[in-house]
Formats: sequence, C-alpha cells, structure tokens
Amino acid sequence: MLVRVHLPGVYGRGRRHWGCVGLLCLSLTGCGLFASRDGAQIGYYLPLTVQVRQAPTVSAARATYQDACGNTQTLTFGPQLAESINRKSGLVFEKVVTGSGPAQLAVDGYEDVSVGLSDFDLYIPRQATRSHPATLVIGLDFAYTTADGTVLLNKKVKGAGSGDVDITQSSCEVKGLDKLVKEAVRFVTDGMAEQLGNSVKIRQAAAAGHVGASAPGTPPPSPLAPAAAATVVPVPVPTPVPGPAAPAGGSPSAEQPSTLVFRAIIRDENRNQLLHEGEQVSVEIEVKNEGPGAAAGVEILVSGSAALVEMLPEVLTVGDIPAGEVKRLTVNGKVGAVTEESQAELVLALRTKSPAVHLPSVKKFVMAVKPAGAPDAVAVPVDVDQLPKPSGKLKQPKAVGIAIGIGQFRENAVSRVKYAQQDADVVAKYWNAVGGIPAERIRRLFDAGALKSDLVETFEEWLPHQADGTTVVYVFIAGRGFVDPATGAVSVIPFDGTLSSPTRLYSLRRVQEALSRLPAQRAIIMVDLSLQHPPEQEGPAPAEPVWPREEQGKERMMWMVGNRSVQESHAFDLGQHGLFTYQLLKGLGGAADIDNDGTIFAGELCMYAKGQVGKMAREQFGNAQEPLCMPGPGQGSMVRLQPVAKLK
Repeated sequence: MLVRVHLPGVYGRGRRHWGCVGLLCLSLTGCGLFASRDGAQIGYYLPLTVQVRQAPTVSAARATYQDACGNTQTLTFGPQLAESINRKSGLVFEKVVTGSGPAQLAVDGYEDVSVGLSDFDLYIPRQATRSHPATLVIGLDFAYTTADGTVLLNKKVKGAGSGDVDITQSSCEVKGLDKLVKEAVRFVTDGMAEQLGNSVKIRQAAAAGHVGASAPGTPPPSPLAPAAAATVVPVPVPTPVPGPAAPAGGSPSAEQPSTLVFRAIIRDENRNQLLHEGEQVSVEIEVKNEGPGAAAGVEILVSGSAALVEMLPEVLTVGDIPAGEVKRLTVNGKVGAVTEESQAELVLALRTKSPAVHLPSVKKFVMAVKPAGAPDAVAVPVDVDQLPKPSGKLKQPKAVGIAIGIGQFRENAVSRVKYAQQDADVVAKYWNAVGGIPAERIRRLFDAGALKSDLVETFEEWLPHQADGTTVVYVFIAGRGFVDPATGAVSVIPFDGTLSSPTRLYSLRRVQEALSRLPAQRAIIMVDLSLQHPPEQEGPAPAEPVWPREEQGKERMMWMVGNRSVQESHAFDLGQHGLFTYQLLKGLGGAADIDNDGTIFAGELCMYAKGQVGKMAREQFGNAQEPLCMPGPGQGSMVRLQPVAKLK
C-alpha cells in the first residue's frame, strides 16, 4: 500500500547536545549542532530570544496504512515530532518561548513550523512471515521572522526513516514502525535546526545584539502557506493544456499568475499492474496550487482507450484552488470490455477558468489489458528476499563489493525511486551468500549515506586500499541518473545531488576511471537507474545515453545496465524490487544457470536478466525497458566468464 499525507506543523524548545546524523546533513557553512571531525558535539545557541509557534494539529499528525490482513491502521507521530522540534529549537537559540499566542516577554523573532508534503510507503502483498521495506518521509516548512515582521528565512526540508518492518503469518500486526518514526523525526528536525543555525541573516541579527527587540504584544503573522491534510501521490513531471478564458468580473486573486502541480496514480484491485475486464480500479489525483494567485474552476479532462475511459466521467471537477492549497479526489470504477490482449491508454489533462495559470503536462498512463477470463502474465513471483542456501559456495576472499541504493533525495525536485535501498541491500546479501565476498569487504551506501562526497571517498580513497592483482570488484547502483543533453554522459544523482548543478553529480565515467586505475583483475558493474534529461528547453534534441566502454578485446569490466534509454525504470511491486534488480536476484538464485552446472557467470546473468526484463515490460507494463550487456556475447571477452555465484 502507498499512502501520502500532508500534515500541519509544530515548534518548541529544549536544550541538549546532538551529533551529526544521517539524512539531512546539509552542505551549509559551519558545524553547528552536528559532530565535528574530532567527535565533539556542539550547539548553535544564537543569542536570540525566539517564540516558536506551532500549528495546533501537529500533535495529532498521523498516517494510515493497511496491515497484513488488509485492515486500515493509523501510525501516529505527532507527539514525537512536536517534542523533537521543541528540543532542536532550543539548540539553535539561547532562549525559546513556546506557544502560538502573544509572548509574555520581549522576543527578537518568531520561528514558524508546519508539516509539508510527507510520504508513508508500505506495501504488504500477502500475510506471511517475512520482512517488508517501508519508508516514512516527513517534510517541514519553516520560517524565521523578526519582531518587526521581516522574514529572514523561509525553507522546506525532508527527513526519511527507512528500514524493514516485520509481519508473521499468524498475526495482522506490523512490527518495527516505531523505528521509522524515530528516524524520520530525528532527521527532519536536525535538518531544520541546521538551516536555522547556519542562516547568514539570522546570524547577522544575532550578532547585532537584537535581544528583547519587541515588547509583548501582537506578533506578526506566519509567512507559511496554510497546510493541507490529505493524500499525496507522485508521478512523472508533466505539455500544458489551455483552459477556457476566465469569465468577466472574476476575483482579483484569479488574475494573479499561478502554477499548478498535478499528480496521479492508478491502483488496480489485484495490484499486479495488469488490468482485466471488470477489475476494480481506483484513480487517485492531487492538484496543488503553488501560487501566488488562485486557480478557479479547475477540471480534469479524461480521454484514452475505451476500456479505461468508460470507467471514469469525461470531466472530473476539482473546483477552485486558492494559492498554497491542495485538492484531492479519488475516483473508482471497473475496467470496461476487453476483447483481446492489448495496450490501453488513459490520458488526464488539467484545465482552468483562470487565464494566468501555468498548467502542467498531460499525464498518460499505458497499461496492459486482458479479457476477463485470460490468465495473468506471471504466476506468484519468487520471493527473492529469501536468500538461497547453496550446497557449494564460491570463494572470493579478495573480492570487494560496493552496493549503492539512493531512493530519497534532499532536493524536492528530484523524484524518489521506490525500491533503490532495498535493491542494493539485498544484492549485497547475495554477494556474500552465493558470491563468496566476505561481509566485511562489502560497503553499503544508502540514501543520506550516499552524498557525493561519500561516493568520491568510496571509489577514489577507500577502494584503492582494498584491491590487488587478484581482486574482482563488484559494483551495484540503484537510483536515479542524469543524462547530459549535449554529450549523453550518464551520472548518478547522489542524495545531495540536483538537476541544476552538474558539479553535484557523480558520473559513471568517473566510476570507470576509478576502476581502471586499480590493479584489480576484473570489475562487474550493475546499474539500475531511472534516467532523465534536464527540464525541457529550446535547442537541438538532447543526446541519448552514452555508456562507458573499454576497447574491444581488452575488457576488464562488464556493465549490466537495466535501462539503456531515458525513461523511468519499472518498479516490480509484487517482487518488491526494481524490475531489473528483481531479475538479477532471481538469476543469482539459480534461474540464470542455463547449463545447470551450478555456477553462474557474469554473461549468463546479464543475458538472463535482459531477456526477462524485456518480456515482463511488454507483457505487464505495456511498454519497453531494454537492458544492455557490455561486452555482449560473441565478443570473446573473458570478463563475461567471471563466476558471480556458485550454488552447488
């Protein structure tokens, strides 16, 4: 199940020393309340008296999910969030006053906090004794205003708690959610405190000695937009669809320009990403107005293939959306008549009566549909998270593994990748279980632990000290990739990466160069990336991805690329992994052992995964995803004969 929630915010006070923790160690000036290199822990304690104003609904903040029996449950995290914001604010300022009413003593400024876009991602396909990946992301909107009403800081920040939750076959209960809440709350409030403590304008105000600048009285209003409480669903970024002109005599706010953000998702009853005639389907839609003007008479036009269109009204009414607000609707229906297996399209487009609204692109969904009596494309998938128990084991005591999974990003503009961390973690476990790589020689980099500096240190400082002439290096990278529009060069987007700054990316060519400098015998690189160009711009068409290659006949590296084109790589929800990674794991578990000799070679593994991904993408997702194996078969390259698993 996938649940997205918007919640309103909080504030508070407290004093305690904190060290530098995971997700949101932002690259700002100063060490602040995070640990220094020698391990010392310090706070900011800026000489200011600040009133922290919290939204009253924060203590009731919660998300809903379905347990192992399909029952709706509530995960409450408001009290923990409120307490943590109180405590972290006390680390930033010398004196903190809590409460949203008039302060009882003179204050220098006001800290306003509300909860912005937050995600809770948990999907339990069946009741069984096993673990499932889950992620809770909490977003905070916060601002600092001086006593005279001048806004010095207005920011957004997110923090994620990720890990495994456990269920048993005999119980509906989901265990381990408290760890996600604790981690997400800790990371997001650390990020908020660091931005406040490192703000140049706030530091200047503190240095100016503005203590007690305002006597008790009516405080200035909060600069934060009103928060909304509802469900959020992310989809690819959207070609504007013009709406009808605004009627005469419209409200003044409707004449201001505004920008709409449009998100939607389709959920099928069987959750197998394949639609049958008569199957129940729900379409969840979110439209947000990012302002500054209002958007009047917002509607969604529905078009596409008959089997999908007939389950929805031709026009879905969203209504008026003031600046800063979000409107959501869920529409349920059944798939219409399907005479033969085919692909069906559903197209959703926004329109509005307001003339000065920037509209997002049309959303097009392509789904595979089948007649009512047709069987599913695949049976119940193999549970690849259950590691194989080989009777024999490949021994690679000098091998090194680097498993990187980046599914969350510090920048809101970078879309998350659903199973990236889970993909990397399980691949690393397979390397040890069937690949014979010692656990202590496998380095894992996940989400906030995969900053660009972490990638540089791992490939260019740590790795050279691990390799000698007998070493085989294994690299796995799951997440999001950026394709340079001029050269086609592919780069990994680290946790702290951004689409607008190439200097904050880590290119695969740099990975190749780092591996080429090693005395290592061979390297096997597995890449499962969703690829994108920068936002559309005028000029020639952007270049297609160009992957690193070695001179033919001298290859020491093999690249297994899950997605060679600019597109989203498919997430295989039934298998709880990215589609390409799922097939790699299935292959390492034995399916790629084509000749049944008990040993799986790099060439066998890649060709197996390539064939399976292409087939499933066509049959279940209704479009293509083409993996790439370099060097390919028939090129006489010895690296393709590198054993990657031994099962007997």
